[in-house]
Amino acid sequence: MNREIIQRLYGLEITGIEKSAVGAGSDTYFITCKDGRYVVKFPSASEINHPESEPALCEFLLSKGVCASEFLKNSNGQYISADENGRKFHVQKFAEGKVYDLNTAPSWLLKESAALLGKIHRALAGYPPLPEGIGPNFFRFMTPETALNSYQNTLTIAKENGPTEIAEDLSYRIGLMQRFPRYHFDMDLLTRRNTHGDFFISQLICGNKAINAVIDWTTACVHPVVWEIIRSYVYASPKCREGRMDIPEFLDYLSAYLEYAPLTAYDIQTMPSLFYYQIAVCDYYGQYYQSKAENREIYLHQAVFSTKLMKWFEENLQILTEELAARFLK
Repeated sequence: MNREIIQRLYGLEITGIEKSAVGAGSDTYFITCKDGRYVVKFPSASEINHPESEPALCEFLLSKGVCASEFLKNSNGQYISADENGRKFHVQKFAEGKVYDLNTAPSWLLKESAALLGKIHRALAGYPPLPEGIGPNFFRFMTPETALNSYQNTLTIAKENGPTEIAEDLSYRIGLMQRFPRYHFDMDLLTRRNTHGDFFISQLICGNKAINAVIDWTTACVHPVVWEIIRSYVYASPKCREGRMDIPEFLDYLSAYLEYAPLTAYDIQTMPSLFYYQIAVCDYYGQYYQSKAENREIYLHQAVFSTKLMKWFEENLQILTEELAARFLK
């Protein structure tokens, strides 16, 4: 990161720089200046990242009372800048607080994060449509057949590079794809809305039993909202640490969300199988081997964790579906 460019474009005289070890792909720096602390982020070049949309989106959310990121404009009046190599970056105010590790959320944070997600979806209903996330194209190209082929290719890499546990997980995924149910999801019936796109515990800056800010809106898009709900829960709850959902706790989590945003009967009925499908057909192990990021172990954690979840869903999908119907579809 070039200090001179930051000072020239933003008038910030840097006295200290610390590179974040969280996140994969993007480069994020915490800078200390005479007038406070800021975050400089270089988003990774990816079709799912939209850094040019993030500042305006956050400005809108702040106007609706949602604690999003606050961005700085450069000397040209723009939110997006470029370094000497043409790499895009932006600068935002540093949000004070604590970030909880995966699966360490206290009970108050579980409830507040679910409620906040509901508030976000309610607020973003009045925002222009964001890029498509999980939609018709996802299900057209991400099929059990394509996943099976990907897992077989990655298994070859795993056998050559190790560790043994990855090969074992991939063998399970290959077997699962060969017996995977034929799901059909009606995109016209699912509630698909503007959402954060990566809303989970690591994106929440927390104070004393309160969420101070939601960060990293680079992947904001249109998703089925139930996917973001269940995903945010499994990465937050300590009871899910080993990849097993606590159904009563999740029902309470969903109740907190529903206080602020509605779901249809089809959303609730489809939620478990939709999430199960998504984690089953995505080759996170392939991402791990292909990544050149210093902290690519994040991909491996996601891969191992999702495999544990898949094993739980294979045995408990029907139970979860029935419990959701009993609680919310009376």
